[in-house]
Amino acid sequence: MDLFLFPGAFFLFCLMLVKIVKKSKPVKLPPGPRKLPIIGNLHHLNGSLPHRTLADLAKKYGPLMHLQLGEVSTVVVSSADVAKDFLNKYDTIFANRPTLLTSTILFYNNTHISFSPYGDYWRQLRKTYTMELLSARRVQTFRSIREDEVLNMIKSISSEEGSVVNFTTKLYSLTLSITARAAFGKRSKYHDEFLSLMNEVVILLSGFNVVDMYPSFKILERITGIRHKLDRLHKQIDEVLENILNEHKVKRAGWKPGNGEANQDLVDVLLNIQESGEFGAPLTDNNVKAVIFFNHQNRSSSEANIDPFELATFS
Repeated sequence: MDLFLFPGAFFLFCLMLVKIVKKSKPVKLPPGPRKLPIIGNLHHLNGSLPHRTLADLAKKYGPLMHLQLGEVSTVVVSSADVAKDFLNKYDTIFANRPTLLTSTILFYNNTHISFSPYGDYWRQLRKTYTMELLSARRVQTFRSIREDEVLNMIKSISSEEGSVVNFTTKLYSLTLSITARAAFGKRSKYHDEFLSLMNEVVILLSGFNVVDMYPSFKILERITGIRHKLDRLHKQIDEVLENILNEHKVKRAGWKPGNGEANQDLVDVLLNIQESGEFGAPLTDNNVKAVIFFNHQNRSSSEANIDPFELATFS
């Protein structure tokens, strides 16, 4: 048992030593609950419903509240008026996102729109989303895909008549299928493998990661095993996306002038921008893969979180 206690005791000692040695000038911060040594306010979020905990704390400490999450100093905004100031009046000041280990490794050094640092690359990426990837015209071209996949889901549910249907699983599969066909142009032979990898990604992104709470302690990446897990997962994802990109490049090489453009998918759109040089900055293959992969992860996470009971009420 002593072999297990020693690393933990040594870790706590290091944290306390850093806290004592690392002195900083006092900063005026919003009010917040009392902090504990080392963990700060992490204990307040220990539960399955942290959003309700934050709402209860905001009632006591106000719409602008400070929490110390390990090493990370965090300000929580719980008022629409204050949030409006952050997002509109001072948006460029607060535009950057925190650097998280999971996002950095999985999303090609944060080159997707959600965690990319504010700057020229981010502005060009936002323009690409607005004008190309998410334009009304582009979304309309995928209508037949949505109709086909919804019909497939209905047939699947009908075939299970008399048995319990897991709507969460059905909706997750529907969303991923629509997104994959819109991105890749067809039901890829890597579909099942990609779906399995996406399940792992959603679990990793939705869970608590102690490494992000203590970013200066790089050794935690190895102790917890999260670094090895992320590197392995990223390698598998990259192989799938690389194969898909290569397939598209071969397909495009066989296009004749004036043919093929009508059936372009999102990968083709991004490759068009890459080849034309109109992005304003070099758009690498890794950038393209980051955008495509983030679209899948973002859609699958948000859609799969819809309450199955609410969906069932419409059946």
